[in-house]
Amino acid sequence: MVPYKDPETRRRYDREYKRRLRAQQGLIKPGQTPGRKAYICLKFPHLRLSGLVFRDGWFVTDNPEQQARIEQDQAYGKQIFSWRVEP
Repeated sequence: MVPYKDPETRRRYDREYKRRLRAQQGLIKPGQTPGRKAYICLKFPHLRLSGLVFRDGWFVTDNPEQQARIEQDQAYGKQIFSWRVEP
């Protein structure tokens, strides 16, 4: 079923379709966002998370496994914030 009438439903469908397609092609794993991301933690500038070390509050990576580890942490969204870094 392709929802053409409602623009928001169509956008949601397109995003999900592209996410599934990229996952099938092996470009990303389901639930992960592609590309380089920067993470900042001002409360704990030298935070350590299971082998990952923030330096002066910053951690930049393009590794999907590292991104998933940070985003699954309890502090993500409370003390740790992220944004996508364009090359």
